Amino acid sequence: MKRTSLLIVILALFCSTHAEAQLLKKIKRKLEKKVEQKVDEQVDKELDDVFDGEKEEKKKKKRKKKNKQSSDTETTTQDEDATLDVAEESFEAYSKYDFIPGEKLIAYEDFSTDQIGDLPQKWNTNLSAEVVSLTTIPGNWMRIGQGYGIYVFSEIPTDIPEDFTLEFDVIYDFNPDAWGFKRYLNVVLSDLEDPNQYLGKQNVGKHVTKVTVSVADGSGRGVYLDKKTPNKALNLQGKSAPKEFSKQGTAKVINHISILKKGTRMKVYVNEDKVLDIPRAKEDEVVFKTLRFETGITPEDQHYYMSNIKFATGVHTADRLFENGSYQAHGITFDSGSESIKASSYATLKQIAEVMKANPSKSYKIVGHTDNDGSDDVNVPLSENRAIAVQKILKKEFGVDTSKLQTIGKGASEPLSNENTPTAKAQNRRVEIIQL
Repeated sequence: MKRTSLLIVILALFCSTHAEAQLLKKIKRKLEKKVEQKVDEQVDKELDDVFDGEKEEKKKKKRKKKNKQSSDTETTTQDEDATLDVAEESFEAYSKYDFIPGEKLIAYEDFSTDQIGDLPQKWNTNLSAEVVSLTTIPGNWMRIGQGYGIYVFSEIPTDIPEDFTLEFDVIYDFNPDAWGFKRYLNVVLSDLEDPNQYLGKQNVGKHVTKVTVSVADGSGRGVYLDKKTPNKALNLQGKSAPKEFSKQGTAKVINHISILKKGTRMKVYVNEDKVLDIPRAKEDEVVFKTLRFETGITPEDQHYYMSNIKFATGVHTADRLFENGSYQAHGITFDSGSESIKASSYATLKQIAEVMKANPSKSYKIVGHTDNDGSDDVNVPLSENRAIAVQKILKKEFGVDTSKLQTIGKGASEPLSNENTPTAKAQNRRVEIIQL
């Protein structure tokens, strides 16, 4: 009896073990199928992505071909696309931005013709500077390091006009929260006869107005405007504390500085924000003759980087926008090689839209122009697409009646300058608005 019971127990254990083994095999097979299914789904997805990408690429090529075929004709309508949506989203941050560059671009510097490691050809200084390229940011930059320097850009004229705009991009490579006695960058307007005089002395002149961006403990943190005159009672200082030049700022990013001077008034912008607006930044009788840049950096291995410097005149109010029949809208800018409109174009577009809406009986032609880099096969459709992008934004963002707007792309066929310099190329890259 005992032997029989033992046999029954052994048989039960065997059957149980066998059943578990079978169950495990089934689970294994199911898992293998599940994994195979997942892999197949992933492969299918990746293949779909590839083919979808190819389809999108084909669509882009088809659009380019269509644009090329219609590049010599005028058009008034175009379907909406993702580029416009991106522009509209980025415009939201610039809704209060009212900086409009001057119509006539006088000087432009992007250091594209300079050798890396050299002092820029068109600059004079008492210190040193070198042209560099950066790993994560495109273009060439003038790097300025330790010392007290004065920098003169030869293409900015002496006897500077009463009204002008100045723009430039600036980067710093240091931790803004770390100690630094002096880390400033100045734009200095003065009655000094020649900007190359007193090259070893800063803040020179009887009448001086200086705009400073500074990220240091000894020279302050923020943006300043200082006016110095022989009559000390008329001296003044304005101060703003934008985040970009505070302890909470971010190193190794581009900050765009814009300055507008009109009569005695000066406005200063950091990126999309107006940080200073000084009605009497100079006295009525004062004539500024020179513009110089100054820096003071005390720590070693810390630098400012500058590029995309634009000096322009022709600062018009809206009522004078089309007094010559057309307006060269250098304030409308695009991402390189693209029809995507930069958000900093907002104020220029808004001013144009206001004039158009105030004159509903008028019609306009939007003409896109490029520089002569690249072939006509690329430049003509690019210039047309840019004109169309402006037309769309005027309609969707500002409510302009597009039945009054024509568009055409001229590529590089109608340059404002035939020179092969950075300034000439920048002059030729533009959107022209013609009142019909």
